[in-house]
Amino acid sequence: MIVLIIAAIVIMVLGFTAYNPLRRKYAGVIGVGGSYIVLLGVMLLFSSIGQIIGSITGKSNVSALEIILGVVIMLLCLGYMVFVMLTRCETVAQRILLPFVACLIGFGFVWRVLAAIVFHTPMESGKPAQGVFPDILYDPSENQFRKVNEGGDNARYYCEKTGQEAFFYASDLADGVPNGWRRG
Repeated sequence: MIVLIIAAIVIMVLGFTAYNPLRRKYAGVIGVGGSYIVLLGVMLLFSSIGQIIGSITGKSNVSALEIILGVVIMLLCLGYMVFVMLTRCETVAQRILLPFVACLIGFGFVWRVLAAIVFHTPMESGKPAQGVFPDILYDPSENQFRKVNEGGDNARYYCEKTGQEAFFYASDLADGVPNGWRRG
């Protein structure tokens, strides 16, 4: 029991202190909402294991319906995590770190909100400053896109060669460019 309390305190402190850097670094991969889904899946994983062990040993009075419902929700949440790993993560390191980062972002957001309410501190979400969008981007097919306009947390790009437009939010940026794109 003491080990769990110490682990919870460590995770809370890590989440609180690492929230802003992790949000900025993983802005194009997962947001706070997605982090909550992953966090819920991880918490339900541990809860379901405990419930199943308790039911087998006879030390728990949890019904089979509660266990099944928890396992179904857990599988949906962890399925979302795997989907994000396969579609948004570009490196193996990102895929391995995603569950840990998502949990820290989820925990960190809760503690940041509480600190903002109680101590009147700024939240400092991962929102980048104005002017962070590059003037020229290249898509994965090496087509050049020029920035047409930028407004707050978004920018619109146009490719003269193909006539295509691209629209990005600041949360779509990973290391300063959208996933799969490169700076001009």
